[in-house]
Amino acid sequence: MRKRVFITGIGAATPLGCGVERFWQRLCAGESGVRRLDGVPALQGHESHLHVGAPIADFEPAEHFTTKELQRLSRSAQIALVAAKEAMAMAGMDAARDRDLLQGTAVILGSSITSISSSETFFYKYLETGRADPLTIPVSMNLAPAASISLRWGCRGPMFTVDGACASSNHAIGMALQLVQSGAVECAVTGGAESPFAPGVLAAWDSMHMLSDSIDPPAQACRPFSRDRAGMVLGEHGAIVVVESEDSARRRGAKVLAELRGYGATSDGFHMTEPSPEGRARAMESALRAADLTAGDVDYVSAHGTGTAMSDKVETEAIKRALGQRAAHIPVVSIKGAVGHSLAASAALELVSCVLSLRDARVPPTINLRQRDPECDLDYVSGASRAVPMQHVMSNAFGFGGSNATVIVSRVAS
Repeated sequence: MRKRVFITGIGAATPLGCGVERFWQRLCAGESGVRRLDGVPALQGHESHLHVGAPIADFEPAEHFTTKELQRLSRSAQIALVAAKEAMAMAGMDAARDRDLLQGTAVILGSSITSISSSETFFYKYLETGRADPLTIPVSMNLAPAASISLRWGCRGPMFTVDGACASSNHAIGMALQLVQSGAVECAVTGGAESPFAPGVLAAWDSMHMLSDSIDPPAQACRPFSRDRAGMVLGEHGAIVVVESEDSARRRGAKVLAELRGYGATSDGFHMTEPSPEGRARAMESALRAADLTAGDVDYVSAHGTGTAMSDKVETEAIKRALGQRAAHIPVVSIKGAVGHSLAASAALELVSCVLSLRDARVPPTINLRQRDPECDLDYVSGASRAVPMQHVMSNAFGFGGSNATVIVSRVAS
């Protein structure tokens, strides 16, 4: 018999501010964290190939870490640790009291370009000095954020990183769900953290012509599902979720935020960069089966919604295929206009927003949706947040290579 899996802690570092409440307040108010990239630390001394992005707001690393720690932590690891600190505190995890639980706790994060972004700084130094820094590999590896969390809290269960491109953190969350459901572990720390603001990374994305060229004003650069959408905007996020078995949560007296109910994953097998509605629909259908739910049970869809012409149209079609007639009667939202697209970490932040939506029975707006696109004809909430009674929420994440992952989270009666 599969165990029920509860979410007991969430944490976030976002372009709208650090901390889930600050993030949620500004998200529901329709504010944007997209701004000009002038002054981003990683870009100092280098020409920025992009003019706008969504870096984390109100984050001073020196306020959280010592000088020695900063030398050994990538930007992504720093972000992951800040978000994890909030999530672990919310879950009521105490290093001494919960030592036995933490000894078996898994740490599973999504990551995609973490190593590329982190390595750039080291490689620039090597080219300048001719000497390689011995910290290059341990700091730059994709595993570093997960390993940093494991070390900080003494989590000694399975620890690994999942790379499913922009669906990575949904895959990581799904792996955590399955480990707890099966009884392999009682608790898992999961989610993702990614910082794409390195000169080479920005140049590479710019060369693909997928990023918004409509940047005046910056806050309106990303317009998911709008007829005049112009492309995506890169963002920087960290979002961590603590999940544990019902028995563990009840035993500890933890406050239950939501139930992680289902996970579905598919591959398009179609194209490296162009999406397939069939593959995306199958991921949603698979998640519903895993959650023992039907399309009629879904009350809200948190969309991938990147703001690119092709992806938004294909996701609309996929939602219709997966949910049938129900698709026309439920709210659908993309938060990427407000926080940008942080690639592997985006889905983790979107899950955090889903948990808060369940808590408050409210969905945030899809900002910058100025003109309805006839090919994106679902109920894409815009203008202002909306009160929505809800029990079950679906969250989508899709990535290059045809990587698709959907998770379902549900309200738990108090």
